[in-house]
Amino acid sequence: MRGRNSGALSDCIECFSDAIDNLHETLAVLRNLSETTFVNQMDDVTTWLNAAMTDEETCLDGFEGQRGKQVELLRNKVSNVTCVTSNALALVNKLATAGPESLIEP
Repeated sequence: MRGRNSGALSDCIECFSDAIDNLHETLAVLRNLSETTFVNQMDDVTTWLNAAMTDEETCLDGFEGQRGKQVELLRNKVSNVTCVTSNALALVNKLATAGPESLIEP
């Protein structure tokens, strides 16, 4: 990519780096869920997943109005990642609704 798209790509890489950090934070908490801190953990996870989605969507801001095969490919890839993150958020919301009792093994 050249010109404006090159700068936008650099910004996009930075956004995805932030998104990955948020997803790592999310995984760390999900791997160590506790009945006693469940509500706070779910709040944190929801916040980090929402932040990751924002970062993913922000990645595309610099490409607004731009065309080309590379830009379209990038848009499609980012859209796929955002969809997966959105699905993860939906699953986390379902877990949060189930409450800490869902952690207790039968």
